[in-house]
Amino acid sequence: MNDSVTASAACFEPPPAFGGRSGVWPGIDAAYCISLRSRPERAAAARAELARVGLLPITTFYRPVRHPRRPVQGIWESHRAVARHALERGLRQVLILEDDVAFRRAPDPGRLARQLDLLPPGWRILFLGHWPFRVRFLTRDLLRVESACAHAYIANEPLLQWLDATPFGAPRVELRKGAGKGIDSAYSMLPGCYAVFPMLAVQGDSPSDHFAHLRAKNAGKLHHRLMRALPVERFYGAGMRGAEAFAVLRALPAGLLGWVARR
Repeated sequence: MNDSVTASAACFEPPPAFGGRSGVWPGIDAAYCISLRSRPERAAAARAELARVGLLPITTFYRPVRHPRRPVQGIWESHRAVARHALERGLRQVLILEDDVAFRRAPDPGRLARQLDLLPPGWRILFLGHWPFRVRFLTRDLLRVESACAHAYIANEPLLQWLDATPFGAPRVELRKGAGKGIDSAYSMLPGCYAVFPMLAVQGDSPSDHFAHLRAKNAGKLHHRLMRALPVERFYGAGMRGAEAFAVLRALPAGLLGWVARR
């Protein structure tokens, strides 16, 4: 199956209220959830999770076919397809999810609206969950970040346009050393990225096609060997909050760190 056939076999499953807004999720034009057609059990789990936090009535499911050779490319192109779909429908600020998303809680509507209002013009991403490499406080509950993970984020129009114009493997796209070649590696190098604090969503620990592909590789690289030996999905899901705490502590002023240590 070539890439064009793979793309044509994908489909969008719009919700009954496509284009409507949710009172629980202010400031977004719509939500999307990416879920492979070959993984109906993950799509069902995602629907239940989104219903729990009030997102299901406004969520369009994008159901791609698994990329025949490179899952990392399929993931990138799935996020790109969602961005194009949103732009074609005049949507400018959308929530993009992957089907392993696990919400710790629904957002406080007033807080989320305020956080979106505080973002500077031209912002690209507001992460609801992430793996931070570097953070700085913008406000007490809003971070400027260099972060990976693409399981739960609000994409503003500049990011939608960037995705539309940037296929997998495009030249001059910066990737973070050690973070792979995926879409979240590219996101971690983009300017204009922010995150809610504390994070609202982590990745679940259901088996991932992407990690299964990496485990199956007969390669000697350290991260391939680790993926064959360790439950990576569980590590990512459980480790996000710890990574957030570590990054935030590094971002705190030295005087405040001393106060925290004395408490």
